[in-house]
Amino acid sequence: METYVIPMSESTDSDKYIIFRPLTGLAFVGNRAMAELSTVLSKGAPVLPEQEVGEFLEAIDFYKPDPPTLSFSDTVFHPTTAVLLMTNRCQLRCIYCYASSGEFSPKDLSSALGYTAIDYACQNAQEMGRSEFEVSFHGGGEPTLAWKTIQECTAYAREKPIKAKISLTSNGIWSSAQLDWITSNLDGLTLSIDGGSSTQGRQRPLSSGGNSSALVMSTAKELDGRNFNYGIRMTATEPWSNLPEDVRFLVEETRCPTIQVEPAFNPRRGGHGQPDEMEALAFAEAFLEAIEVANQSNRILFYSGARLGMSPGTFCTAPYGALIVNAEGELVSCYEVTNATHPMAKLSAIGRIAGEEVIVDQAARSYLLNLIAERREACRDCFIYWSCAGGCYSRMFGTGPEGHQIREGRCYLNRYITQQLLLKGIADGNGVLYSPPRSGCNC
Repeated sequence: METYVIPMSESTDSDKYIIFRPLTGLAFVGNRAMAELSTVLSKGAPVLPEQEVGEFLEAIDFYKPDPPTLSFSDTVFHPTTAVLLMTNRCQLRCIYCYASSGEFSPKDLSSALGYTAIDYACQNAQEMGRSEFEVSFHGGGEPTLAWKTIQECTAYAREKPIKAKISLTSNGIWSSAQLDWITSNLDGLTLSIDGGSSTQGRQRPLSSGGNSSALVMSTAKELDGRNFNYGIRMTATEPWSNLPEDVRFLVEETRCPTIQVEPAFNPRRGGHGQPDEMEALAFAEAFLEAIEVANQSNRILFYSGARLGMSPGTFCTAPYGALIVNAEGELVSCYEVTNATHPMAKLSAIGRIAGEEVIVDQAARSYLLNLIAERREACRDCFIYWSCAGGCYSRMFGTGPEGHQIREGRCYLNRYITQQLLLKGIADGNGVLYSPPRSGCNC
């Protein structure tokens, strides 16, 4: 039985611990004796607790066996999702853009590249006996600027013998004709909005320098009016104290049920920065306050590094199940590694599309996945081993031969938020949190 004992204080004299079984979703607070007993019992030792303690453990389902966990292998690559990184062009100049979109010579993914990726994902899904495959139009820039290719690839995917689930990640700056087409032809959407007008204008300005808020909020209202399936993706930067009010703005001004927020500790274009402990704590406190704002409106707010109820076996499924292709026809392992300027570009390159052939560099792919596995294994004693699973490699890895083993501010951040969410869940559950986990992808 996977069981973790988490001291509630750094003091060695502390007698309060969170006892956490991540694979069954059970958590409660106990004293040192209960923590030690739980550890022994989780190892299968034949110990008979005192009657009152034993009855309590039975009542909360402490002895429930762990469910099976997902296993990810680097030996077989049969992606059933085609991720098309459409273009490096963009109408915005976001201050934290990982792709530095709009700064390079324009490059768009061709329909021919899209067709080959779609064929590959569909064929794999059919061979695996699945009833559908996925197509995702994604970044490097604003996908809808490669408009004709999106339309052609969507039509092509819809002609396949099994269902295509087609989604888009976008800044939401569309024409009325694009809005009509998207809501009529796609299955889902992630809309990038960072909050109220002041925050949106500061963090996501138009290329002209103007404020993009009115344009994207007009799109959100149209999506709400058409009951279209979408989620919001926020990026938070300093001052972190703005985050709760930006979340309040979004829950009051949209009907979007789910909001994902990720911190940018750069903030610079072209990569990700690592926070120090104080920066991490400042974001964490703002995020925890923002969750309460979302909860009051029955909305879900989450951060990928700290998701209770998730036991995915890996932080992100993209390196295992997604064929990600950029405008050059290069295959990469991460949605965010869109060009050669990204710090993780060389590590993330796993092949190419040549004509109608998908060529996977299995040696390069295995090398990356071995580093991800080594990092996760080094996290084995951490209580967020099953939810964080080592974290996002494109944000957590450093440089050098041991760069994959660097532990910096994001590790502290993920542990701190998870611990606070556990305590909140325990309090809300009258002393016991029981939240059966789900598999899936954190990001």
